Amino acid sequence: MNPVIVWYRRDLRTYDHLPLHYAIQTGQPILPLFIFDPAILDSKRASPARLEFMLNGLSALRDDLQKMGGDLYLASGNPKEILADLITQTGATDLFYGIDYTPYARKRDEAIANTLNITIHALHDRLLVPPQNIATAEGRPYTVYTPFKNKWRTLEKPICVNITSPQFYDTSHLPQAGFPRVHPHGVKIPTATSEYGRELLSTFMSRGVYTYADGRNRLGNPSDNPQTQTSFLSPYIRFGLISIRDIYWSAREAYEATPSNTKRDSVSTFVDEIIWHEFYTHILWHFPHVKTHNFNPKFDDMAWQYDHDHFTAWCEGRTGYPIVDAAMRQLVQTGWMHNRARMIVASFLTKDLLIDWRLGEAFFMQHLLDGDTAANNGGWQWSAGTGTDAQPFFRIFNPYTQSEKFDPSGDFIRYWIPELADVPDKFIHAPHTMPNPPKGYPAPIVDHDLARKIALEAHTGLKKEDKT
Repeated sequence: MNPVIVWYRRDLRTYDHLPLHYAIQTGQPILPLFIFDPAILDSKRASPARLEFMLNGLSALRDDLQKMGGDLYLASGNPKEILADLITQTGATDLFYGIDYTPYARKRDEAIANTLNITIHALHDRLLVPPQNIATAEGRPYTVYTPFKNKWRTLEKPICVNITSPQFYDTSHLPQAGFPRVHPHGVKIPTATSEYGRELLSTFMSRGVYTYADGRNRLGNPSDNPQTQTSFLSPYIRFGLISIRDIYWSAREAYEATPSNTKRDSVSTFVDEIIWHEFYTHILWHFPHVKTHNFNPKFDDMAWQYDHDHFTAWCEGRTGYPIVDAAMRQLVQTGWMHNRARMIVASFLTKDLLIDWRLGEAFFMQHLLDGDTAANNGGWQWSAGTGTDAQPFFRIFNPYTQSEKFDPSGDFIRYWIPELADVPDKFIHAPHTMPNPPKGYPAPIVDHDLARKIALEAHTGLKKEDKT
C-alpha cells in the first residue's frame, strides 16, 4: 500500500497528535517525517541550546515511534524538494501536518500546497482556538487582549484524541540524514521528552497551579522547588512535547477538583497565560508585519538610541541594576528566564536605555529554549509599548521597586550574581548606595529617573508629530 506522510515540525510527541490521529484513519501505512530545514537551522535567530533541546526531543520521539513499531525518517534540505522526492520514491498519497503560524512557515506551506501532487491535511494542532474561529462582531480580528480573552473563554475547546495502533511504512531502503552538529553553548539542557513534559504538567497541576496567581511573580532562589513559582512548561509547549489540549483539560480538572475560590482563581490565572499565547499567535497570523515592524505604526518614527556599551552590558548582565543583571545571567546560563524577569529586562532595554526592542527580541531568540516567534514578539512589543496595548508607552518599570516587590530578600539576585552574595538585604537592590560598594560589580550604567524622563520626552515628541 502507498503510505501517508505525517510531517513532524513543532509537535514532537505520539500522544494526542491530530496529524497522526487522522493519518491512522486512512488505513494506510504511515511514514513519520522530520526535515532539517537549513533556512531555520542557519538563521541568525537560531539558538544552539534550543537546537539541542529539539534534537533531544526528536531522539525521544524516534524512541516512542520505534516502541509503536515504526521509526522517524530524517531528511535535510529544502522541504518542498524533500517532499517531492519522497512522494516520487514512495507513492505517498496524503500529507498530514500541524499548522505553524509564522510568516516563513505559511509561505513554505503555501508553496508546497501549490506545487506538490499530494492531498494535504493541514490541522490546527497547536492552538485551542484557531485564528479563523474568533472575531469581533464586525468580523475583524481582535487587537486588544481582554476582549479576545472574554470571547475565547466562551468558545468550545477541542478534546484530546486517542492514538490507536498504527501501521508504519518501512523506510529502511531510503537514504536518511543524520542529526546536525550543535555549536557549543554552555547550557545544561533539561530532559526533553514527552514523558518528562507530562510529568512536569502532572506535578504542576497537583500543586503549583493552586498558588500560581501569586507564585508566578516571585523571583526567588531557583534551587528551591521551582514549581511553586512557575510551571516551566514553555519549552515543552514550544516543541509540542506536550499537547495544548492536554494542558487545558488538565487545568479544567484542577479547577473542578478544588472548592476553594482562591485556588480556582489561581487556575484561571494560569489559563490566562495560555490565552496570551494564543492571542499573540493570532496577532502574528493576522498582522505578519509585526515580526519585524511595530504593531503600532506610530512608533516607526521613534528615535531609538543605540549605545554599544550599554547593549553589551545588558546582554552580559553588567548594568549595575541587580534584578536586571540576575535575569540576564539566568537567560544566558540556562536558556530560560522567569516571565516577570522578562518584562523587567525588556522594559529596562527599551525605556531606560531607549534601545530598539528588535535587538532585545533577537537576543532572546538566540538564547531561549522556549523561543517562540509569536510569544516573544508579542511580549517584547508589549514591554516596549509598540504593540497592542491601549496605553503602552507610559508603563516604565522601576527596576528598584520591581526588585523589592518580587525578590524582597534578594535570593534571586544572590543566586545569579555571586559577587553580591554578602550584600545585606538593606542594599541588595541598589548595592551602589553602600558606603563601600562590593568590588567587581558595576555602578548603574544609567540613572533610572533621568532615563525615564528622556523616554517619556521621546514618546511625547512622537505624539506631537502624530498630530501634525
